[in-house]
Amino acid sequence: MNGFSWGTAQSTLEGFGGSPVSVHVPKTGLPFFDALRLYGAIDLYIGLREDVLISDNGDRWEVSGRCRTKMIAGRDEAAFQQVWSQKNPKAGPFCSLLHYSLSTGVSFPNGEQKWTPAVKALSGLDAALQSGIRHTAASSYETLQSGQTSPSSVCVLKIPLSDGVLAFAGKKRIEGIGDITFLPLFEGQIDLSKVVSPLRARLGLPNVLCAQVLISLALKTSLFAEGYQDRLKAVVFSTDFDSRNRDNYSGLITIASTGVGKMRSASLVYHMYRVFRELVRNAWNTQRRISRQEELKLAALGMAYWLLQPVGKHLASMITSQERLRRERFQVVFTRADYVKEVFKMSYGNWRGDHEAVRRFARAVSSAIKWARGRDRNGNWLPDEEQRKNWYDEVTMLRSAPSAKPFIERAMILIEQGHREHSQVGTAHRDEAYDPHNLLSSLGSDRGSEFETFRDLFRMYLVQESTYQAREEPATNGSSELPENDTQPQREEEDQQ
Repeated sequence: MNGFSWGTAQSTLEGFGGSPVSVHVPKTGLPFFDALRLYGAIDLYIGLREDVLISDNGDRWEVSGRCRTKMIAGRDEAAFQQVWSQKNPKAGPFCSLLHYSLSTGVSFPNGEQKWTPAVKALSGLDAALQSGIRHTAASSYETLQSGQTSPSSVCVLKIPLSDGVLAFAGKKRIEGIGDITFLPLFEGQIDLSKVVSPLRARLGLPNVLCAQVLISLALKTSLFAEGYQDRLKAVVFSTDFDSRNRDNYSGLITIASTGVGKMRSASLVYHMYRVFRELVRNAWNTQRRISRQEELKLAALGMAYWLLQPVGKHLASMITSQERLRRERFQVVFTRADYVKEVFKMSYGNWRGDHEAVRRFARAVSSAIKWARGRDRNGNWLPDEEQRKNWYDEVTMLRSAPSAKPFIERAMILIEQGHREHSQVGTAHRDEAYDPHNLLSSLGSDRGSEFETFRDLFRMYLVQESTYQAREEPATNGSSELPENDTQPQREEEDQQ
């Protein structure tokens, strides 16, 4: 026996894992600057622990956890000494006041507060914290001409020393290179020691909007591994462009209001990330033809607008981008029927039509285009590039229909012509026998928003049914696990003999 006594267990194990602690970090209104201060406070007074609980109380954050005091002792004074080089105030008393203010939620005493220029160690904390025009000291003609940024210059921005210490500690956690810096904001209990790059995610892309979307998708994809995808509440960013050529700015993306936040399927998030990443890579590839590069940029922006604001007017542009990608033989988002349903529901959650009837109708039209527009007068199959061009031309005609009547007439003509070339087009033998009653009920009125909603769904299914898929596609079981590899199911080509 080792002499352990259950009677003294409570006193023996007291304080195991650290002492309970909480800090209150008030917000200033600058999202990126506040995120730096939040993570700086966690790093200085709690540490990147596995049981950190973050709560957003509107005007401030409250962070609770357990702290091993000996492991973080002196960390705040070390940060203070890198920020402040003057004799007064001294590190010990000032850091004690800072710790007391954060622990109690009481404002830092104004009489003890100091203001420091946002230069040297405190430079680059937030793009909004600039000295004059485009970060050039310019409150007078002389300083504009000389570009002075010394602390003695009257137009150099100054910030509270207490905020500077916290923001500096958060900034030290950011690594890497890039023109845009992103920081995720979490809410709830989270293991900051496991989260992939919780305090650093830098990315440089020519288009800030696409960069915002790509990093949001990447973050949510990585968080599915630990089950933290619902605790990502926002992403803040700050740009670091050459101020002589471009303006710099910072901001906040609220994840819950975006398409990224509304997606619940891990496989869809992962698939959307891969498609968008490849699209952005090709859109800004200078080795491509200018005309094709511009089309890919439009497709990338169409996806980006919908992913940030998944409303109906943006969904139409997003669908057009997928049609362009399909024409250019790029991977598309709509490779599975359940992906179509999930994306459509995010923009039109109250739609009461029949998905299966619309899907089969789109499948029949897809087959009709293939057989009616995919061969020449002699019955020989056209080259793949010409088939894709003809497919896109027909899709353009369908999406340009001003009302339901010409839309249905055009689709039915295609099905009739396709059936003439192949007797199984539009029949149950190819899973293309749609229910006319349910289809017309889903169509709604001849003009207006009901028809436009139906047309968007039809176009989504048309892209999905026009994409080659596996003959035996595995059933969707609602699992949130990510796919093991990048291989996408592909439908075998029909016999073209």
